[in-house]
Amino acid sequence: MGASHSGGAHHRNAVAAKKRAAERKRREKALKEKEEALRCQKEENERMQREMQQQAEHNEKERQQEREQLQREQERMLAELREKEEAQKAAAEELERHHREREELLQSNLRLLQKGVSPKVWPTEEEWVRARQILAPGEGKVHCAITGIAGSGKSSLVNAFRGLYNKDMKAAEVGVTETTSKITYYPDPSTAAPRNQFVWYDVPGAGTLSIPGPQYFNAHGLFIFDLIIVVMDTRFTTQDIAILQQCEYFKIPSLIVRSKANQHLSNIMHEQLGYDTDGSDAEEEVEDYNIALEKAKRILIDSTRDSVRTNLEEGELNPDKRVYIVSADCVRRFSLFGKQGEKIKKMEMIIDEWELMQDLVEAISKPGSN
Repeated sequence: MGASHSGGAHHRNAVAAKKRAAERKRREKALKEKEEALRCQKEENERMQREMQQQAEHNEKERQQEREQLQREQERMLAELREKEEAQKAAAEELERHHREREELLQSNLRLLQKGVSPKVWPTEEEWVRARQILAPGEGKVHCAITGIAGSGKSSLVNAFRGLYNKDMKAAEVGVTETTSKITYYPDPSTAAPRNQFVWYDVPGAGTLSIPGPQYFNAHGLFIFDLIIVVMDTRFTTQDIAILQQCEYFKIPSLIVRSKANQHLSNIMHEQLGYDTDGSDAEEEVEDYNIALEKAKRILIDSTRDSVRTNLEEGELNPDKRVYIVSADCVRRFSLFGKQGEKIKKMEMIIDEWELMQDLVEAISKPGSN
């Protein structure tokens, strides 16, 4: 009985121990599961935190990009606004300048009209088209127009610049009355620089009934040329002034030339100084001639320059602009001799021919000089 009781107790203890072991295992398993769950939860929390951090960083990056884009857009809009304001300001200034220049031009034209001088007029589109058809073909040419009132010696001067006599086959036609009815161009026959660069244009005389004075400059397309020579004979006219004013308006280099100097000198010697040959001693006659010639030159130079200066001042042009007093014969000799022209500078009738030939080249090297 005791052994049975002892065995039962032992069995119960074994069962209890087994139950405790099972319970311990269960608790250990539960603990491991809980720990695993906690670990998983922790990892999940960490993952979520990382994702939230990444999302936050991504959102911040997007917001930063949006802020930067917004800032760039604002800067662009401000720049466009400033550019627009500057453009409006420039347009307003340009309009103001245009109005001011127009007012100045109107006032200048009014003063010119009051003085009997032709006003400045911008060419029409038709005049531009027609003018472009005037120029001779060829690259690198200097297109020089010889103009002035009818009968001033323009055609003879065109021939002289080209080293030709009026009777030569390729010479421009000359005459007592106006012989040029339309602009005609004459290439320089020289093959040596700088003469071979020039093309000379014989322009119909100003002041004729065919084209009224105010229309002369634009009607003949003079605004298309590289250089304009205004030729005068005995008088410097309002038409000459009008041409020079238009040259200044269009920024075209221009030169003033008084032609027929040999005729003027001869007239002064005989009519004003009373010089005449009487067949006396040849040596004495030469001395008297030289004295009379020098006096005549001084009279011609002083009277011409004084008259031109006065007219230039009245036309609101530079009064110090030079006038070249020349004869076609002397110009022709310098054209023919070229660099050896210095050797003939002591010819008795020479006045400004050599300086004119030199200044022609200088004028075309300084565009817009008047």
